[in-house]
Amino acid sequence: MGILETTAGKVLSAYSVFLFLTVLAQAAARRFSTNVLLFSLQSAIIAIQVAVIGYHEKLVEAYVVAALIVLLKVVGIPYAFFRLIEKLQSPREVISATSAAESVFVAVGIICLSYAAVRSYASGVHAPEDSLAASVALILTGAFLMVSRRKALVQMIGLLVLENGIFLAALTTTFGMPLIIEIGIFFDVLIGLLLMGLFVFRIRDTFDHLDVSKLRKLRG
Repeated sequence: MGILETTAGKVLSAYSVFLFLTVLAQAAARRFSTNVLLFSLQSAIIAIQVAVIGYHEKLVEAYVVAALIVLLKVVGIPYAFFRLIEKLQSPREVISATSAAESVFVAVGIICLSYAAVRSYASGVHAPEDSLAASVALILTGAFLMVSRRKALVQMIGLLVLENGIFLAALTTTFGMPLIIEIGIFFDVLIGLLLMGLFVFRIRDTFDHLDVSKLRKLRG
């Protein structure tokens, strides 16, 4: 029996609604703290989905992964972001290339595109269509945040949202990857964030701002 036909599949689909709401909220958010809190909420929802898969598929390692998500993404990374913004003393408003209304319109388009992209694929892999569409929506939303937001810190949030989407796609289609691979991905994300954090400090110290769009003036 595929996950599409199980209680776990129905639960994954139900929680996907909340993930779509975080996508819309992140598109409209205009404060850095709001983006961080939405990422934390998004990660908490995914942690619940992992725990549900672990319960119904009798996978002990899934509980370990869920606990890591809570410790790292729900608590640890948001706390680090808030400490970072305090040290940088940067304005907390998000500078975007699009207005809030335009960003929400793009987010709605992303959700529709995600459903269109997975419609035929979901039945082939016996995965819940809603959950698979949510994973694609998170990936595209993360990419959108990285492209449209001008502050380096918000672009880091975009990278994390994108990673959440990749993680959810793996969870939905394969009942979760082996624990050692999951842990490896967590450490890859941590190292990437550490390097990006160092670059953020260097940008702040050198140019006295975090608006990466202004760095284009250095070309030529």
